[in-house]
Amino acid sequence: MTSQLDEAFNWLVLILSTIASALSQFPDLYPFKPEKGVSLALLRLVVFPVVVLAFTWLWSQLAREGETKVVVKSLSWILASIILMADLMLLIFSAASPYYTTSGGYYGPPTIVSIGLTLLLLSSPLILPIPLCLRVIRPRMREIYKDSKFLYSLPKQILLYIATALLYLLVVGVIEGLLFPQLAPF
Repeated sequence: MTSQLDEAFNWLVLILSTIASALSQFPDLYPFKPEKGVSLALLRLVVFPVVVLAFTWLWSQLAREGETKVVVKSLSWILASIILMADLMLLIFSAASPYYTTSGGYYGPPTIVSIGLTLLLLSSPLILPIPLCLRVIRPRMREIYKDSKFLYSLPKQILLYIATALLYLLVVGVIEGLLFPQLAPF
């Protein structure tokens, strides 16, 4: 028997998979360094996170009842909301790309609008999911898992959120780009 929360997550994964497949068909939407490995970078940006998400959700479904199940489901919801925000920001960036390029199609000097859009693009996927997880997902999970100690410990949930954000950055290659810039696809 699945709960409404599990059913909602299944729909979210379906939506994220559809967005990932659509975005991977348009490499010109990719916002950074289009001349260097766009296909691999787009694959890492939109497809790899969905694959990791599918595995974490499967893990949560196969875990026995208990804290492990609650923690992994929470991780999956956080990761899904980060991926959703990142995909939406990529779509917004593609719509705003005229602010980034000059008439010849080359990236022009930074403007106030381009700097603002870049900051929005980079910070939104990590900041906007916080209210969703705290105000929507956490109360619903508390209804389902009434005896969970994890759901009533805000410091543990904050640590899980930080770990999930780092997992996302690792999957898309941001951490790799910072540590090994010569190997990164960006």
